[in-house]
Amino acid sequence: IADKDMRRVILSRKGFDAKAGGVASPILRDGRIYSLPIPQNYPSPVRYKNLNFDEISGTDLLKEVSAPISPCSFCHLDPLLNEKIGIFGQAGSSQTELKNHKVCSGDLFLFFGWFRDFFYKGKNLHHLFGWLEVDRIIKGSKDIKHFLKQNNIEHPHGFGDVSRYTNNTIYIGKKKLSLNININGHGLFKYSHKDLILTESNMTRSRWKLPKKYFSGSHNLFLNRLKWEDQENCRIFYKGFGQEFILNVEENPKVIEWAAQLIHKHS
Repeated sequence: IADKDMRRVILSRKGFDAKAGGVASPILRDGRIYSLPIPQNYPSPVRYKNLNFDEISGTDLLKEVSAPISPCSFCHLDPLLNEKIGIFGQAGSSQTELKNHKVCSGDLFLFFGWFRDFFYKGKNLHHLFGWLEVDRIIKGSKDIKHFLKQNNIEHPHGFGDVSRYTNNTIYIGKKKLSLNININGHGLFKYSHKDLILTESNMTRSRWKLPKKYFSGSHNLFLNRLKWEDQENCRIFYKGFGQEFILNVEENPKVIEWAAQLIHKHS
């Protein structure tokens, strides 16, 4: 199901990490996953206590992972994937990277982060948790604030004083996925599944293994930062710097099929 307009798939690292939050996001006892947004030191539209995940409060989620964060703290709730309009904000050098690699309308973000099943004392994993196919890109704080106001949406990249953001940009999701028009152009994977886990079984979370069916024989796939450690077996040693890991799917359409079947099966 390759889409001729899709040139990039971006593996985008979001949510709690070793520096921001200090612990993994939870895989709950029943297998549901929730990416905890990182803390923010300045006002944002949402505090942790305002988060609500399937009737579970943000306060309870912080307790679940024993996070050293007050429920009254502000959080950077981004990407927004469970609202009517999907939005992902980026800025600074990470946005420069996306721009330099010509990420544009029709390209697909797959969001991942650090997850762990605390109840069953599970392993630390890099796990996919959501997606957004780009419809349009809005650049500059003035235009971002205008779009958000028009649509009655609050988002950290257009809330209050945003002068701290250089290259301030938001990506708006398509209404429907071009790979499957029965599925929304943005959304969250609700349950943990081995298909959504990037980390190789019984390895540290930075050792990835991607499915041979879609990744073997790939050519010029990694446009920044990632590289094969063992291409024959589709293994990567993920170096944890940066947020955006850009894949050239124009030359590797099987990777689009990988993304399409993940979203179709687990949305």
